[in-house]
Amino acid sequence: MAAEPPSPVSAAEPSAARSAAGPASERAGAPESDKDSQAREALRKSVEFHREAKDLTLAFRAEVYNAALDKEDAYQGRLLLKGSDKFRLEIPGASYVSDGSTYWEHHAGTGQVIMRRARDMEEKPLPGDVLLRFLDSDPLSLESVKADGRAYWEMRLDPSRAMKNLDSVAVLLDKKTYSLHRISSRDVSGNEAVYTVSRIRRNAGLKDGEFAFAVPKGAEVVDMRDE
Repeated sequence: MAAEPPSPVSAAEPSAARSAAGPASERAGAPESDKDSQAREALRKSVEFHREAKDLTLAFRAEVYNAALDKEDAYQGRLLLKGSDKFRLEIPGASYVSDGSTYWEHHAGTGQVIMRRARDMEEKPLPGDVLLRFLDSDPLSLESVKADGRAYWEMRLDPSRAMKNLDSVAVLLDKKTYSLHRISSRDVSGNEAVYTVSRIRRNAGLKDGEFAFAVPKGAEVVDMRDE
């Protein structure tokens, strides 16, 4: 369960952005089994739930393991998404915000606010991928499991196409809505991460003001928009 600590997923791109491709076996021309078909259909429904939303609000808990340091960490976070270009990711000590034209990155430890043009971030991983980039992976299997006292769909995915640095990815999806409950990943270096969604709201009518960033008093602004 690998983790790029909330490093910026072009956010969920809720408004019909990219569509999930079929499983690798299907794309290679191999016959598709009923289980393959069920897994692909579940992923399609999850893509529909998340990416066809006008806006999403997710509260989550992250548990990450750094293999090099043999260190575990846990923290709470919040992710707001609107359309394909607005997002706000807040985790302890850091905020990542885009209003569609300007991107801000604030780290309390350095006291800096970095500003970039949002379009300059299009080819970079953005906040949101950490939770939703599984939508661009290929499904491998689907089964019903019990977790936290409830039944979920557990989907295992092949991360090689969308998340090349990961060895394995598994998600738990709500059985009715196919919304994300938990994503677990492991990368090639042995780092692991589990992100558990404690609350998700869809189409709550988020205002554009949620994606404006106010520079904290005393912060140093590093404006990279003209570079």
